[in-house]
Amino acid sequence: MALLNWSMTMVGYPPHARSASRVVGLTHMSTHEALNFADNQGMANGWLLVEGSQPQLERVQEGTRVGVSLREMLSDSRVSKTEGVASGSVFFVAGDPSTGKPPADRSLIAWAEERNQPWVEVIDNDAAYWGGLADAQLDRLCAWFLCRRPAEQDWRKVRIEPRLAGRLRHGLVEHGWTRNLELVKTGRRLSCDLWGGVHRRCILDHANSPAPAKVQIGLRLTLEDGQWLGKDIEQRCLLSDDTGKLQFGSGYYSST
Repeated sequence: MALLNWSMTMVGYPPHARSASRVVGLTHMSTHEALNFADNQGMANGWLLVEGSQPQLERVQEGTRVGVSLREMLSDSRVSKTEGVASGSVFFVAGDPSTGKPPADRSLIAWAEERNQPWVEVIDNDAAYWGGLADAQLDRLCAWFLCRRPAEQDWRKVRIEPRLAGRLRHGLVEHGWTRNLELVKTGRRLSCDLWGGVHRRCILDHANSPAPAKVQIGLRLTLEDGQWLGKDIEQRCLLSDDTGKLQFGSGYYSST
């Protein structure tokens, strides 16, 4: 149990909280995973900026805004699949590099939002903040989050039932979602428990996000015929507010 007893977190921020646009943050999303997601969602070209030590990126000079094709970078293995082992940020802004360089008098993110273009910032190769995503793209980001280990599903092929998708989007801003890997049940019927709230040690900005014990909103999701379905969990949340871990001996499944 201990090997899987840790949590991934997804948090939403309303417009003008972190940036002018709506922003969503995820833990455990590497630079490779973020850029691959961007490419899959139609953000194939744009501008890349590296700050700090980013050994997972090849031939990208720190502090320089570079016009890139994500597909070429990924196919040429110029973005390694490592997790962590980096310090600093990688910024990617969708756009057409042939139209000219972004102005130097503002940040890449500010420039992207002036043009209503999506963007992503990956911090320390371990957490990603997405801005400017449409609802459909945000639903795909939720699918990515739900299909991670140990579920190991192809998020590109998995759908989320529309009413559930709306509830997930709403909950992101209201309280965030915590996904403890021990509460993902694989086998003949895949299920995943989500709990509203953010634990105190979460690396995402969460000063305004309540802890799981305060929220007490749980959803049990099941994957049926390639679609996530959900229902309310009729019991109290037993995740630690401090770590997001499931407490041993809690009897979590004894009443469900």
